[in-house]
Amino acid sequence: MLSIFGLISICAFGQKMDPMTKAEQLVLDNKQIRVVEYVAEPQGDVCGKDMHHHKPHLTVVLSDAKVVITTPEGKLQEVEVPFGTALWSEEETHSVVNKGTSPTKMLLVFTKK
Repeated sequence: MLSIFGLISICAFGQKMDPMTKAEQLVLDNKQIRVVEYVAEPQGDVCGKDMHHHKPHLTVVLSDAKVVITTPEGKLQEVEVPFGTALWSEEETHSVVNKGTSPTKMLLVFTKK
């Protein structure tokens, strides 16, 4: 099972600051940080489409979450995280799918340097 620190990356928003999709809501964007709320429907992508890359970030889980993370090497990891969990993740590449039966909601916080 993936450590709790590995979960944070399931919530990351891409480095390029891609345009918002209907599942993403920009909460705050200023000179210091960018905060994005992301809602993933069951069987949907959690934090980016397919395999994607994230810079370091903070994730705050706003609902219970059950996800499957796939590494670039194809390794699958199932992770369950309760509402209220806050996690830090270093830069990484992965894909993440909501395997729960209800939407998964998270806040993604990226610092700007």
